[in-house]
Amino acid sequence: MNKTYTRLLALALVLCMALGAVACGKDPAPAKPKATTTTTTTTEATTTTTTAPELPRDPLTGIKNFDTKNNRPVAFAVPDESSTIVQVGIEHADMYFEAETEAGIPRLLAIFSSVDHLPERVGPVRSARPHFIKYVNALDAIYCHIGGSGDARKAIKEQRINDIENASEIDPTLQASDNFSWNRKAFIRSKVMNAINRMGYKTTTKTKSPFAFGEKVGDKNAATVNVRISQGYHIGFSYNPDTGKYVKHRVTTKGADQAMKMPVHKTGSGGTITVSNVIVMFDQRNVLDYKGGGAYHIDFTLKSGSGLLASGGKAREIQWKRTNDQLSFYEADGKTPLVMAEGKTFVCLTDKNLKSKTIVE
Repeated sequence: MNKTYTRLLALALVLCMALGAVACGKDPAPAKPKATTTTTTTTEATTTTTTAPELPRDPLTGIKNFDTKNNRPVAFAVPDESSTIVQVGIEHADMYFEAETEAGIPRLLAIFSSVDHLPERVGPVRSARPHFIKYVNALDAIYCHIGGSGDARKAIKEQRINDIENASEIDPTLQASDNFSWNRKAFIRSKVMNAINRMGYKTTTKTKSPFAFGEKVGDKNAATVNVRISQGYHIGFSYNPDTGKYVKHRVTTKGADQAMKMPVHKTGSGGTITVSNVIVMFDQRNVLDYKGGGAYHIDFTLKSGSGLLASGGKAREIQWKRTNDQLSFYEADGKTPLVMAEGKTFVCLTDKNLKSKTIVE
C-alpha cells in the first residue's frame, strides 16, 4: 500500500465520522440570537356625545318646545269685564284674543296650542259670540263655551265648529264679588278630553301658524299700550325691559288715564298674563239688535284691516286678513308676512273708529 492510498483512506474515515455525528442527532452550534424590538401601542379613549333632537316650534308661540304631535289649538271663552272677576288656568294659555261682546263688555279667549298643554282647570267659561267663532274657525281650534247667542249658535252649526259645552263643574275658588253664578263654572281637563274622544274630534290640524317669528321690532316707542277695547272699557299693557315682555293690567271703565294704574292681571291660580307681543286689530263693528229691543250683541266683520304690533318696547303698523281657513298677519305693505318675537301674543279686536283712542307711548 503506497503513501497516496493511505492518505485518501484517512481522509475518508474523517468524513465518515463527521457525517455519523450529524446522523446521530447531535445539535449543531447554537446561532447567535437576534436583537428583539418591543412596540407599545396606545389607544385613546373616544367620548361620544348624543345631542337630543331639536323640538319643532310651538305653532302659536314660535318657541322650539313643542313636544307633541297634537297641534290643534283649544280655545276657552272667559269673562273679563271686571277687575274683580277671579279666573283660573288662563295664565298658561299660549295666545289670547279679546273683544267686545255686548254693550261694551269685553270677553277673552284663552287659547292653548294643544290638548296636551291644558292645565287642570280653565275658567270661568262663558257663552259663545259670532266674531269669536270666526277667530276660532280661522285657527281650526276646538271651541269651549257654555251656551251662546242665537247668532253664535247658528254660526257654530253653519261653520261646523268642533265645540264643547258640557265639560264644566262649579269651582269653589271662583267666589269673588263679580263671580256670580254664571261666572263660577270651570272646564276640567279630564272632562274636555272625554268630550273630545266621545265626539271624535281630531287633535291635529293642517292649518298654518298665523305668525312668522324673528327679531324685527318697530320704530315707535311702546313702553305702554292703551287699547280702547270698546266705548266704555280700556285695557293696558306695560313693558318690562328686564324680561322683554308685556304684562296685562285689569280692565277699567274709569278712562284712559287709569289703564296703566290698574293692577297687573293676576289669576286666582297664581299666575299673571304676560306676553311677548301685543297686537291690536281694527275692524268694522256691527250691532245686532234683537227683536227691536234695547238689548244688543256685537259682531265684527273680521275679513281684513289695519292694526299695530307692540313687541320689544317698540311698535309698528301692520295689516291682517282672515278667511275661514286661515288667519294671517302682514307688515304694513300688506304682503310681507309679519315677523314677530317668539313667545305669547295678546290680540285685541276693536272698532276701527276707535283707532285714534289706542295709544302707544
